[in-house]
Amino acid sequence: MHLVEQYALACGAKIDKPYIYEKFAPLPFNNYITFSPYSKPAKNYDYWREVLFMLINDFKKIGVNIIQLGTKEEKPIEGCYDMRGQLDINQTAYIIKRGLLHLGADSFPTHMASSFGKKIVSLYSASPVQNCGPIFSKEEDVFLISSPKEGKKHSHSLQESPKTINRIGPEEIACAVF
Repeated sequence: MHLVEQYALACGAKIDKPYIYEKFAPLPFNNYITFSPYSKPAKNYDYWREVLFMLINDFKKIGVNIIQLGTKEEKPIEGCYDMRGQLDINQTAYIIKRGLLHLGADSFPTHMASSFGKKIVSLYSASPVQNCGPIFSKEEDVFLISSPKEGKKHSHSLQESPKTINRIGPEEIACAVF
């Protein structure tokens, strides 16, 4: 059962598509994907640079930019248009809604992209995707990549050592984006 369904059942609430207030945020280009690489420690993939290295040249050829979202404390990733720490939640909604695709870790921006019906490529590790994946998306619009468990169960932990998410190959992620 998905976490949203569990919460709704426990609260006696109806699940419905959320309304998210958007606030204009200027950008110097129109064609872009949004990128939120960071979340909780177990969900932080260590090979995003390699993934973006595979994407950036082809994206430049077709005029698509990559906008990195997140907090100012998060590390910037080379090749991205850096919007870390510059947007409030409503401006983030504006940017995500107008993007071509959302790429990143299992985090709030992924769920926001789902509420807007965006195409999504998202990574999952400590928790099963069927329990915490984007709930408002069409199946054909999402590519959810779970880390290989090698016969083990999900840890459901905020920290893993070693991190199972790093078992996902950068090529698999880049191919999912393309």
